[in-house]
Amino acid sequence: MSKNDNKIITEAKEYVTELFKEQLPDNLLYHNLSHTNEVAEISQELGEISELADKDMEVLQLAAWFHDTGYIKKYNGHEAESIKYAKEFLEGKSYDKEGIDEVERLIKSTIRGHEPKDLVEEILNDADMAHLGRKRFFRKGELLRVELENYLDESYSELDWEKKQYQFLIDNQFITQAAKEEYGKRRVKNIKKQRKNIVKARKVTTRTQTGKDLGRGIDTLYRANYRTHINLSAIADGKANMMISINTIMISVIVTLSGASLSLSKSYIVENMRFTVPILILLVGALASVVFAVMSARPKVTSKEIDYDKVDKNKISLLYFGNFLGIPRKQFVNYLNELKEDQERLYDSMSLDIYNLGEVLKEKYRLLTISYNIFMTGLTLTVLAFIIIFIYTNAS
Repeated sequence: MSKNDNKIITEAKEYVTELFKEQLPDNLLYHNLSHTNEVAEISQELGEISELADKDMEVLQLAAWFHDTGYIKKYNGHEAESIKYAKEFLEGKSYDKEGIDEVERLIKSTIRGHEPKDLVEEILNDADMAHLGRKRFFRKGELLRVELENYLDESYSELDWEKKQYQFLIDNQFITQAAKEEYGKRRVKNIKKQRKNIVKARKVTTRTQTGKDLGRGIDTLYRANYRTHINLSAIADGKANMMISINTIMISVIVTLSGASLSLSKSYIVENMRFTVPILILLVGALASVVFAVMSARPKVTSKEIDYDKVDKNKISLLYFGNFLGIPRKQFVNYLNELKEDQERLYDSMSLDIYNLGEVLKEKYRLLTISYNIFMTGLTLTVLAFIIIFIYTNAS
């Protein structure tokens, strides 16, 4: 029996075609009229090879045409909606109840995980999965990927999708002998090709995650930023050392001269009391200034408990020496190995490290600023005190 000679099948084809054109969502790029037409053609082909009876061939063709109509109403669980469309159409054509029940049974057999119970169910399932053994498998796969991303708001990386496709090829095999002979060899070739696709996708993913495809701009940015922080730290230490040198020399000279003058005579000390206040101001100012300069320049190594949950969430960078001192060496090495494989985490850790360096610099410059302010204030007060005492003494 030719499909074209069967009136009910011809009418079903026209009905489904019109239904899909009018009501099928545009974002269904895989489960559409093209796929349905393909399943109907292949099911007829496999049915003829398997020498199905006319009635079995008829219900098989009807089920093939209606098996995806439910996508018009819902994506997951569409089979129940497909059965409603089939029943409504067939009852409107006064189709026999036994035939309607058979069509319903066949549509239910396409549910994922269902084990086909007879040859007709096996043929319909093989026809629905025929693209596994055709060259168009990869093109169809891309359409399905776009459909899932647009319709179900799912997102896949290149590697994840290639793995998903490979698993799909492995998990689904042809059941009927006719399908094995027609599509089995090509399915094996597709599996081999999919393995190569996974290798390629893994290489691309690795290059992307490690930043090799971003060019040198991003690396230059971080390198320049690190160099700037190191230079600023060196400048701060240089300024601190200068303040330490100046103030320690001043303190040494003041203490030495004061000690020498005190050892001469009491009368000399009394006569020179007018110099005591300026000298004390200068001495105290120099001491306070040198204390803050030393605090700015001195090394500070801290070791604190690390919250590993924050490390995993990339809220703490172990690149900063103040953090990684609190963990075992092996765990730190493992952390660096993970960064090698994850571009986003690597750059986030470097960003946090730069931020931590900035906080250290902030504290250095804060203490250094206090040291300079004290030094400047001490000198100013010393000169003012000396001038005031000098004028007052001479006026008296």
